[in-house]
Amino acid sequence: MRTLSDNLKISGKKISNCIEKMASCGWVKKEKDFLSITSQGLEVLEPYRVKKAVILAAGFGSRMMPATSDRPKPLVTVNGIRIIDTLLDALVSKGITDITIVRGYKKEKFDEILEKYPYVKFIDNDLFDKENNISSVMVALNEIDNCYLCEADLYITNPNVITKYQFVSNILGSYSLETDDWSFKSNNGFICDYQKGNTYCYNYYGISYWTSEDSKKLRDDWAEVYKTNKDVFWEEVPLILKKENYRVEIRQCEKKDIMEIDNYYELIQLDSSYE
Repeated sequence: MRTLSDNLKISGKKISNCIEKMASCGWVKKEKDFLSITSQGLEVLEPYRVKKAVILAAGFGSRMMPATSDRPKPLVTVNGIRIIDTLLDALVSKGITDITIVRGYKKEKFDEILEKYPYVKFIDNDLFDKENNISSVMVALNEIDNCYLCEADLYITNPNVITKYQFVSNILGSYSLETDDWSFKSNNGFICDYQKGNTYCYNYYGISYWTSEDSKKLRDDWAEVYKTNKDVFWEEVPLILKKENYRVEIRQCEKKDIMEIDNYYELIQLDSSYE
């Protein structure tokens, strides 16, 4: 009970009432000090099970040169593990195998991952070096629906940042007293003030989930913005340019859960073989 209360930020009394209600509906079973979910409970959860993911991996990764001279940044290895494998393994561990990767720079190199992940699909973004990453979501519009939308250059150290079930549109963030990176603040649990540099805020991580309803709005809003502005990040549309159309929640994680490797110097700190 205490663990549930701490993790969900809900009072113990409310959790107790919810458990009693779920038990009366046959969704969970209580046996002495043990609580387990029933087959009926899994059926109730099924509409919220995430079944697909779209990964944006078209960029060059210029700050990672020379590691990216012959391969895209997501395929750079850190202590023998490809960066993108940490994300793919996290998705697969939660039963998500409908995975689409948008590739661009040295796109043929991504074929290497098919040996380990034969079910992955590719979409090519041949404008990756001429337009911002909104061009990557534009080529994958038909795939973005009730799914995770992830950036491929995050080294995942805690695979549980990917969860099996999602209920609302959200973006991953870790609390920070001050940052000079992309960040947002919270307004009653919803994202606001998305900008570069902030105080008493959340660091933005490129792992998000979008419901079917919000995915449809995103497809329409991206298409509208893209007609006149091809130099924006995809997330600027729901968080800045068309923010009145969305109520995106913050899904909090810890800084230690994800490592952002922004440049070659940081890569050396993690893997001395690059010295």
